[in-house]
Amino acid sequence: MFTPEEKKTLAGITFAVVARMLGLFLLLPVLSPYVKHLNGSTPILTGIAVGIYGLTQAILQIPFGYFSDKFGRKPVITFGFIAYVIGSIMGGLASNIWSMIIARLIQGGGAISSAAISLAADLIREEVRTRAFAQIGASVGMVFAFSITVAPILAGKLGVPFIFYLTAFLSTVAMLYILFFIREPEKHHKEIEPSLKNISMVMRDRGQLMLTLSVGLLHALLVSIFTVIPIELIHRYDFPKPEHWKLYLPIILVSIAIMVPSTILAEKRGRIREVFLSGIALIGLGFASHLLIKGFLGVVLLLLLYFIGFHLLEPIMPSLLTKLSHKDTRGLAVGVYNTSQFIGAFFGGALGGVFLKFGTVYMLGFNLLLSILWLLTVSPWILSVRGKG
Repeated sequence: MFTPEEKKTLAGITFAVVARMLGLFLLLPVLSPYVKHLNGSTPILTGIAVGIYGLTQAILQIPFGYFSDKFGRKPVITFGFIAYVIGSIMGGLASNIWSMIIARLIQGGGAISSAAISLAADLIREEVRTRAFAQIGASVGMVFAFSITVAPILAGKLGVPFIFYLTAFLSTVAMLYILFFIREPEKHHKEIEPSLKNISMVMRDRGQLMLTLSVGLLHALLVSIFTVIPIELIHRYDFPKPEHWKLYLPIILVSIAIMVPSTILAEKRGRIREVFLSGIALIGLGFASHLLIKGFLGVVLLLLLYFIGFHLLEPIMPSLLTKLSHKDTRGLAVGVYNTSQFIGAFFGGALGGVFLKFGTVYMLGFNLLLSILWLLTVSPWILSVRGKG
């Protein structure tokens, strides 16, 4: 069970992560059509406006993680939130494509993930840490499900600028909560002096390297799926985009429901290895299912198995990373991990564009092969990890 202090910490960090992800997820289905009609917009500039947020996130994860090791978690989280709030307000006020690009660039400066995960790891005991990350992951999953349902309604009734302002407000509340109600971890004598040169030490650690590669692959597969499958649903199965949430929502809820007992099993009964490998195997099985079953049922099986696998892995990986990394390089290690996540998402989108040209079957075949290679590469390492991680 969590202590009262851990519950307060977990509530604040969950709210911080959810406030930031809510803005991202609410904008995801509505931003591109909105930006497309801004003054000066072109297809390329529209893509830049939508995607530049992720670029700045990827660039800043390692520096922000390093600064959190050097100067403390809360100062970095506060600075990131201020950048995110300013960018959100600018996005709401943007009247042309260039002001929107600048707003999204500044929004991406809210790269607080490394510092927030490290803060949670600093203040929550190791034996309940996986459960804590599962709670954060479940909250993000619920926010995603909520967002894809209500975003078109909010944008239609109140406009896209309202979503930017709502994000700014929620992020301000989350920032103030962390600033005033969550303590900064106690200063301790540093065995390892903070330095960006420590990246090489992080990358030489086999466990941290396996987890960093795994999160990159997980999100590359996710983005490649969502580049190809929505278009397949529309054009092959006459399933209009505004109705897609009816497919996504139950699948995400089922996968989250499976995640909770699986996380408890991994944590309390020392089954972290089995759950980890099952997550990768289910993802591969999802691609194989759709290769074998060509119709709409194949799409459902792909999404269901992928999201079950995704939600099995999502809480375990950052929890394992914080256990394997040294406390003096934890922020940097999480920064490298999060950078891999965003780079994976970028390559997933790029590969998805190639698969759109050649057909869904190429996406399924390539991703199945990638999943098998991932499983074979990670298995020897994870099987050597002690049961309780």
